[in-house]
Amino acid sequence: MLHAYQVWKKILLTRAIKNGKLVKLMTEKVGENMKNTTKRKGLDEIQLARAFAIIAVMIVHSSSSGVTSTDPDSLLFPIYNFLNIAGKLGTPTFIMLSSFVLFYNYYPRETSWDLMKRFYTKRLKYILIPYILFSAIYFLIKWYVYYDYPTIGAAFSRFAELTALGKAHPHLYFVFISVQLYILFPLLLIMFKKYPFLRKNAIWIGILLQWVWVILNKNYFHITLKGSISLSYLSFYFTGAYLGIYYNEIRAKMKDPFFKDKVVLPLFISYGAIVILYTGYMYLVRIGVFTSIAPYLPNIVNSYLGEFTWAMHALIAGQVLFYLSHIANKKFSPRMKMIFMEIGATSFGIYLIHPLFLMVFRAVYDSGTPLMYHGWQILTFILIGLFSWAIVRFATRYIPHYWVIFGKMAPMEKFPSKK
Repeated sequence: MLHAYQVWKKILLTRAIKNGKLVKLMTEKVGENMKNTTKRKGLDEIQLARAFAIIAVMIVHSSSSGVTSTDPDSLLFPIYNFLNIAGKLGTPTFIMLSSFVLFYNYYPRETSWDLMKRFYTKRLKYILIPYILFSAIYFLIKWYVYYDYPTIGAAFSRFAELTALGKAHPHLYFVFISVQLYILFPLLLIMFKKYPFLRKNAIWIGILLQWVWVILNKNYFHITLKGSISLSYLSFYFTGAYLGIYYNEIRAKMKDPFFKDKVVLPLFISYGAIVILYTGYMYLVRIGVFTSIAPYLPNIVNSYLGEFTWAMHALIAGQVLFYLSHIANKKFSPRMKMIFMEIGATSFGIYLIHPLFLMVFRAVYDSGTPLMYHGWQILTFILIGLFSWAIVRFATRYIPHYWVIFGKMAPMEKFPSKK
């Protein structure tokens, strides 16, 4: 019986070879395997990290009024200061996550002109067009409320200038920096693929290159709009690239019992130290005490303390959020995870539109009794989040080609039922 089966199998293989079917089958199988190796799965952890980052952004923006309006002698001023400064991890984290996603998705693929063409087409449609649209919206609102340009031509010229610098509204610099990352990405991708030393040491090399730029600019270039230049964010680009390239290895190491002692504990200690230094420094600056301390500090400390505390706080905090998103993915209940996943999925749209609601709420109520005023600050934070999310989801459901306004995003998941 076994001999008969082997003879029959040989006959079928012979016929398949003659008909060319085996070759076709093997080709299809190889193609399928190649597709599987280059197509990367979506990561819930990244959506959770985006949710944490957009919440931090809204905390910073909603607390800015409290920082400027509250008396420095008030007991609430240190709280406003802490929220406003410690929360400044949101936008840099978005920049780091953008770099992570790019390298996670594109590093395993073969670099080609067709791949880069599709890459730029997607970014043009889903990032650049919404950026220009919202730049126009914020420009028109400010034109109506604050400015009076002599001619339409002068207004258009000013709009073009502000849009080219990411300055139509303060928060739009993130999109402008992201566009610069997209322009640099093919070059960075080729360099990281070609030079193992660069990709293996990307984090400290990124920090070094960023600080070379900071020092050169301060002493020689004197560019005041350095916040709109990608060189000021190289550490975030490179850290995101490192995490994206080595993500599978890093994720496997997270299961190591000693990972917490070797990596997580030092990371959290570093974050605790830098957040105290950063918020403390800004508190002393805001209450006017740092000017009396500065003469006793070395000149290099006075020159770079502000830049150092911001840059290191944002970079370390971004890595902390990256780790916490993996913990949250395991520990959150299905309902809690769904809520944060939804915030993460709509985070780009929320980022673009939430300052509009902030303007409205501050116009409605910007003074009053201390209890009413501070209560309104908390309510404002909640409302700008809810209203922004509602508008974004309304657009995705009912407006054709909604991506022109808010970019592309995942559909809303069904709310899980209780078990």
